Amino acid sequence: MKSLLLDGSKSSKAYTISEVLIVLIFWSILLLSIVPLHHRTFQHIQSSQFMSQLKDDVLLTQQLTMQDHIYYMLLFRPNTNEYILYDQKNKTTIFQRSFPDNWRMQLLTLEATVRFNENGVVTKPGTMKIHTPHTIFKIVFPFGASRLAIEEL
Repeated sequence: MKSLLLDGSKSSKAYTISEVLIVLIFWSILLLSIVPLHHRTFQHIQSSQFMSQLKDDVLLTQQLTMQDHIYYMLLFRPNTNEYILYDQKNKTTIFQRSFPDNWRMQLLTLEATVRFNENGVVTKPGTMKIHTPHTIFKIVFPFGASRLAIEEL
């Protein structure tokens, strides 16, 4: 037993404190560089999904107006940060969608109520902006039969 302790050869399989610190620093830097990337990716996906949903909702409003009756409308409410598809004839709310947190809408020339006529043309064209934490979207409801144009500023 004495010969094993006095041998002088190191058979320890442990790491030194400096090796552990180097590995921990490496992993910390790696994690700090990846986490913001995921946050930006999430925000980009959230923006594109919301804009896609808005396009679909405007298309639905246009289609319902052309196929059913002209009393469907999209109501934009900047105070509560939401928009509503409303059937004025039957006095029912079809759906209500809220904007994500930290987003806000700004109606520029667009009125709060968007309607289509029986041919699918916007009755009162206009422009609005949607402000997100990292970008601004300009949304135009143009003259004619097209629904809307979304431009990232």
